[in-house]
Amino acid sequence: MLPYDNSRYYQSPPLLDVKQVKTVSLTQIMGLLSFMFLALAAGAFLVPPSYFMVALILEFVLLFTIPVMNRRALARGDEPAAGLTGGLALMFAACAGVVLGPLVQSLAATSDGLAVLGQAALVTFVVFGSFGAYGLMTKRNLNVMAKALFMGLLVLVGIMILSVFFSSFLSPFGLLIGLGGAILFSLMTAMDFQRAKYSTADNAVLVTLSIFLDFVNLFTFILDIFLIFGGGGTSKR
Repeated sequence: MLPYDNSRYYQSPPLLDVKQVKTVSLTQIMGLLSFMFLALAAGAFLVPPSYFMVALILEFVLLFTIPVMNRRALARGDEPAAGLTGGLALMFAACAGVVLGPLVQSLAATSDGLAVLGQAALVTFVVFGSFGAYGLMTKRNLNVMAKALFMGLLVLVGIMILSVFFSSFLSPFGLLIGLGGAILFSLMTAMDFQRAKYSTADNAVLVTLSIFLDFVNLFTFILDIFLIFGGGGTSKR
């Protein structure tokens, strides 16, 4: 799975009267995020790999549809998380799981592969939780990293695209790519959790989706690292 530009999901709230601004609690965001994790797992383990291409196309369609539906919900005066926008976010999470499905199901089919999958998931949750907690507790403005992280994301995507055409040349650097991606999305996790801390209800779905994408990409790169050390090569995103 290619990494995404998570910054597109965080938008400044519209100019409203102070009394009209609805704050959102971290409990609400974490609640939606938990359901998205369940949808991710269901898509990865329960949906046949033959639906990979359909899920991939739908995933990219939803990537651009969800922000539009969020704006429309706000224009109607509805709360996005409680309506169609929240439902589309869960559908997106399920599609992300289906895209990961072929790799996840192939690993889960063997005891060794299942062990690698479990270890990668555990490390991902530890890193994700640690950087998320840092983002919530730190007094530093992590948003100053946004431009540098975006440039790093572009470089990473470029290298990954080149690796498709020059795999024999770039394959020795697979571990460095995996480490670079893991570091990049760890920092994005901290930044997006800090954004969630100050988010309004208008942006709840979008910032949750951004955090979810941090997790998925972080897991993918960490799994790549485990597969490289285990002799399994790099996963196909």
